[in-house]
Amino acid sequence: FTGKPVDGYLANRIVGTRALCGALEQHKEK
Repeated sequence: FTGKPVDGYLANRIVGTRALCGALEQHKEK
């Protein structure tokens, strides 16, 4: 793993937020 741990944390946070938004959108459609 290259790079700072903060970069990985930030990436995981962005992915998590995007996944959460996607789940909320699917929930709204139902």
